Amino acid sequence: MSEHAIDRGAAWLDSLSESQPKQHKPSLSLEERAQQKNRQSSIGQEAQSESKDKRESQTDDGQRDQAEGDDKRESQADKIVAFVRTWNDLFHDDNDNGYAQNRETGEVRSLSSRAFRNWLTAAFYEQTEKAVRDQSLREAKMTLEGLAMQEHRPVHIRAGGVGGDYWLDLGLTGSSRAIRLRPGHWTIEESGLMFCRSNSGQTLPEPIHGGDIDLLWRIANVPEGSHLLIVAWLVECLRPDTPYPIVELLGEHGSAKSTAQTTMRRLIDPNAADLRGVPKSAEDLFVTGGANHIISIENVSHLPSPLQDAMCIVATGGGFAKRKLYSDSDESVITLKRPIILNGIAAAVTQQDLVSRTLTIEMPVIKSAQAKDKLEVEFKENRASIIGGLLDIAAKALEYLPEMTLSDAERPRLVEFAYLGMAVAKAMGKEPADFMRQFNDARQDGLERTLDASPVATAIRDWAEIHPGETRELPAKQWLSILEDYKPRGRDSWPRSAKGLGDAMRRAAPALRQLGIKCKCLGKVGGVVKWHIGQEKSQNEGPERPDVLTSDTQQQDIKTSRTCSQNNSLSDDRSVRASMKDEEEVF
Repeated sequence: MSEHAIDRGAAWLDSLSESQPKQHKPSLSLEERAQQKNRQSSIGQEAQSESKDKRESQTDDGQRDQAEGDDKRESQADKIVAFVRTWNDLFHDDNDNGYAQNRETGEVRSLSSRAFRNWLTAAFYEQTEKAVRDQSLREAKMTLEGLAMQEHRPVHIRAGGVGGDYWLDLGLTGSSRAIRLRPGHWTIEESGLMFCRSNSGQTLPEPIHGGDIDLLWRIANVPEGSHLLIVAWLVECLRPDTPYPIVELLGEHGSAKSTAQTTMRRLIDPNAADLRGVPKSAEDLFVTGGANHIISIENVSHLPSPLQDAMCIVATGGGFAKRKLYSDSDESVITLKRPIILNGIAAAVTQQDLVSRTLTIEMPVIKSAQAKDKLEVEFKENRASIIGGLLDIAAKALEYLPEMTLSDAERPRLVEFAYLGMAVAKAMGKEPADFMRQFNDARQDGLERTLDASPVATAIRDWAEIHPGETRELPAKQWLSILEDYKPRGRDSWPRSAKGLGDAMRRAAPALRQLGIKCKCLGKVGGVVKWHIGQEKSQNEGPERPDVLTSDTQQQDIKTSRTCSQNNSLSDDRSVRASMKDEEEVF
């Protein structure tokens, strides 16, 4: 005890003595005064020791309570991990996203989804009668995601395929039942595949064997000349192992484009938002495809070039990557392949690469409109029958598919879809040629649209019509001067240099070749790069359509976008690169 505290205690005792009535006391001796001072010091030291012991006891109790709180938080996180592992199998997909499959119901939930959080909080409370703390849940999720990285399984959205069989998830809550499609027949059974369901996904009714696909046309205003195309596209949506064609519905106000599009999607992938607006970026398109099997866009008036490029990737299969956080170098990757359907008044698909993958269908104007609520009731009553009829056709088509063939000159870019469409036509009692006729008509519409979208292609076509049978081999700079007279009016996208004209002609060459107009770069001749333009066809000319693949020769043609064959020699590759380099130098 400090001297100050002792003196303060002595002063307190003195004050007590002064407050008493003064009485005559005999004076104390020096020895008695020393004994009294020692007694006061002992009392003060005992009080200080007692106070110190009390403070230490309070500190120990506080630390013990805090430690017990930490143990409780840690124990609940551990309990959550143990609880999840008791009821679920943990794994990750191709994009390294963690998932949990319920062993009892077979349902698959993403560890980062709201569905998994809702299941966990409800099931954990029911089991332990304790609420899940947010901090404990975050700690448990980190552990669960790490455990999920130890096993890989492919994850599907609505449609999947394995071993030649195709599956369509019914999306029933508490069940993993799905439609199993095989050549000749289809059944409903437990799939065994990892089907993950989005928060906005809805259930499909159990289809009826022997259904009627013709009930679809009473609701969807699709012209009869395009019925085979639509049925083939719906069947193709069930096959995730082939490239998907893109469907574009065009029509005036009152042609029920949105109703037809909604109806078609609800047969395969019903959603809380069957129709959505145009994505703002390629990233938004991939995010939509990551949660939905069918990407359905309505009221499209314009598609930017980057978005059209992204649609090509999504339809044929590809990925999108971006940095996860601005503070690190990790990437977030989305890899997928999805069918796309869109509608609009005017054509929005204009780029040649996307046009060659698009089926354009003109919707007629409805003369006698019906109430929308009555159409929805009728569709709800007949949906199970329509889906059953579609599956009957799909099963027969898969059985006929190996028999379908096309000659080299008839094979389009979407050759897998062409074969399936021919098989679908046969399954519906039609001729395979009927489908090819509808398919070529739809592609012809895309061809005309590509030419109209390119002022250079339009100018070359007009020049060829005025000079039938004439061919010329001239430098690009001279062609720029000639084609100026045929430039469409009111177009601001006309090239301003010979190099710009060469780039535009290279992009327009495949579409022009389908019209019998040859547009080919001859490389550097006499110090300048020349272009051959005209209606003349040589024996070594490429196929009639740029997306036709021939079997007798697979040499790369620089005027087409076909994939280069491994048979090409290094010298051929060097000559092509040298030609393009010379062209840039001359331009």
